[in-house]
Amino acid sequence: MVAGGGMGPDDEGISFAHALATLKEQGSALLVVGSVPEELFAKASRTMLGDPDADPPRRRLVVTPEPNPESAVRRLRETGPLSAEYARVISRGERARSAAVADSFDEMTPRTHVVDDSIRGLGTTIADVIEEFDLFAGGLEPAEFRMAFDCLPTVLATHGREVAFRFLHVVIAQARSVSGLVHFRLPRAVDSEAVGLFEPLFDATVELQVDGDDLHQRWHFRDRDITSDWLPVGDRP
Repeated sequence: MVAGGGMGPDDEGISFAHALATLKEQGSALLVVGSVPEELFAKASRTMLGDPDADPPRRRLVVTPEPNPESAVRRLRETGPLSAEYARVISRGERARSAAVADSFDEMTPRTHVVDDSIRGLGTTIADVIEEFDLFAGGLEPAEFRMAFDCLPTVLATHGREVAFRFLHVVIAQARSVSGLVHFRLPRAVDSEAVGLFEPLFDATVELQVDGDDLHQRWHFRDRDITSDWLPVGDRP
């Protein structure tokens, strides 16, 4: 790993581990970048949503633009309980509304909240879910709330950069208020203009890359002069 300040290899490892621990203790927002196949992003996203054996279980929300969010449901199924006090999906569109009604009697499907294209409605629904999780928990512990936000490209394309930036600022503040650990997907190169625009809102940028058949990640911490080596995706933060 590469780190600033002239530290040796051991110091660098300790600094990286400390940076990760601090993200969990204080709540954090991660920008996940790099163009990788959907199934490989989902693999990385699962590690950020938490260990299915965590005690207490993580309270997880996946926000997806997909009208029938199979990837979202699969990630929630593989990272903990699916009951309403632990897992939710926010999806968009009328097809999703029909699917949510049909799945409401399926104990293997998490509760789905459906919103239209309104940015206000999306933000309000996220805030409502966070508040409900906090009430269920009797006060969320640090990193107990986890969110995967897959909609950033859609928000950017639909509403433009200025609105997207303000929206992210509000949503990240809501997540930080309960010390949540949340990640937002933007499948662009780490040195792209869009990534440069949004990076100041985030605590760290997680860069994804496919090497052969394997998925690797590299972490860039905004307030620390630390960038990790390329690491295999698998360990859960």
